[in-house]
Amino acid sequence: MVRPAGQFCCGCSLSFGVTFILVLNLLQNLFYVVTSFSNIILKVPLFGASESLSEQTFNAAFCLLGMPFIFCGFWGVFARVEGQVRMYFFYMLLVLVVDATQMMYLFSTGNICDHLPTILQKHGSAFACGFMRLATIIVVSQVMIIETHFAYTVWSLCEDLKATGGGPGLPELLKTVDEHHSKRRYLAPHGDEHFGGAAGMPVPYGTVGPAAAFGSAPLFGGKAHETNFPPVQRG
Repeated sequence: MVRPAGQFCCGCSLSFGVTFILVLNLLQNLFYVVTSFSNIILKVPLFGASESLSEQTFNAAFCLLGMPFIFCGFWGVFARVEGQVRMYFFYMLLVLVVDATQMMYLFSTGNICDHLPTILQKHGSAFACGFMRLATIIVVSQVMIIETHFAYTVWSLCEDLKATGGGPGLPELLKTVDEHHSKRRYLAPHGDEHFGGAAGMPVPYGTVGPAAAFGSAPLFGGKAHETNFPPVQRG
């Protein structure tokens, strides 16, 4: 059974990590939407202009589809709501599947060797193609590992919110402990004195303070304590 992570990137909180992931995902989607719009609509070639029209359209549509999930993830992190963060987690799983499918298609069709850099072509096509395949495998493996780790971080936050009910965690409570203490002292500055909290201070009501420290006194000078109900009629 996989255990949820307690932190992100060796010391950062899960909330910070998921927020960082959301910002990166938002910038990535905006980049693909803007470049595809420029290449297809404005006819101004930018990044990915050499790709086919159908591939650029699919990338732009998929990025637009992910925008609501990204903003939903922001809402879930800031409001500490599990459902919204889990919806973004499902979108990340879909992104992983799409990226893996595209990489498998790229390797199976052999399009890597169709666009070789000029500096590599001088050393021979076989060497250049092999070098490009090896470099692509390394880069793609690193990207998939990073994406999997990001998905694991989002899932860990979902499990944390599920376990805590969306309430503040220990780090958030420690940040506001001084504020709550000062507010309590301001609203009830003499509360400790009335309940025997300060040493050496008399207890106005003898039955409130502990008998071992301050002694006790009967109410209204009484000597009998009736525990029966209804009370027994005397005299």
